[in-house]
Amino acid sequence: MKTFLISVAISIFLIFLGIMTDIGVLGNALILSVFIVATPQLLMTYSKFRTFKEMEEKFPMFLRDMIESIRSGMPFHRSLLMVSKFDYGKLSKEVKKSANQISWGMPFDKVMDQFAERVKSSRRLYTAIKTTKESYISGGDVVSTLESVADTNVMLEESEKEKKSLLNQYVLLMYAICFLFVGIVAAINKLMVPIFQVTSMAGAAEVLGISNPCEMCMGAECSICSIFQSACVALSVKVAGISCYYTSLFFFMSIIEAISCGLVAGQISENSITAGIKHSLIMTVVTFGAFSILVRIGIMGV
Repeated sequence: MKTFLISVAISIFLIFLGIMTDIGVLGNALILSVFIVATPQLLMTYSKFRTFKEMEEKFPMFLRDMIESIRSGMPFHRSLLMVSKFDYGKLSKEVKKSANQISWGMPFDKVMDQFAERVKSSRRLYTAIKTTKESYISGGDVVSTLESVADTNVMLEESEKEKKSLLNQYVLLMYAICFLFVGIVAAINKLMVPIFQVTSMAGAAEVLGISNPCEMCMGAECSICSIFQSACVALSVKVAGISCYYTSLFFFMSIIEAISCGLVAGQISENSITAGIKHSLIMTVVTFGAFSILVRIGIMGV
């Protein structure tokens, strides 16, 4: 929350600065503000996702150690205190917190409830911890119950890895679609923009419906056009002329395509849109790099 408030405050300051200076500065400020607000949130969301994935991988190991301790004659709370000394990666922090609560005299069932609440973002961990708590309360053959929970978690992890390996070809297909889209818009830009320029100079633009909307913008349209001009500056395209408008239009279309393909790739491979953030970042960076190269070699922006 603190990071979000700081990023919003910086964004508001930049937008206010743009309003007080120039419309072109406002366009740059809007682009930068979106980047400042969105990037930390996306990175934090993905970091949280990776943390829970590692915790899910380590949880069966934690249960196995608990089982061995219980088999040796230790009660539940003592076994938790003992295994808290072991390393379980990101899971160790939560295990040690639970062990500290046990050492302060908190009942084991309440400790497990709080443990489950802290990791409820992961349905698998939440269910496994609740099952552990119920086995403690009900008694009986708790070792068999915990072994079943551990085996189920291992089986789920292996099935996810197998699914991911099988679906990798579709992830590659999303990358191919993204880069193919860049190739298509580059070809359209190379073939059509020179025709638009000649038509515009010949004075037939209005008759054929081919024009640059940013030449005579009014009101809110100017803010959009300033964003397009900022993209031209970033890509080293001449701001004046119809080429800037269409290059920027194709550029933002490609960026949206890259972000969308990345999110779909994450949903396909790991059944989570959050997992697609890394794919979106990769595709966006490659798309920006591709446009920069295409402009410099004269295929776009001429």
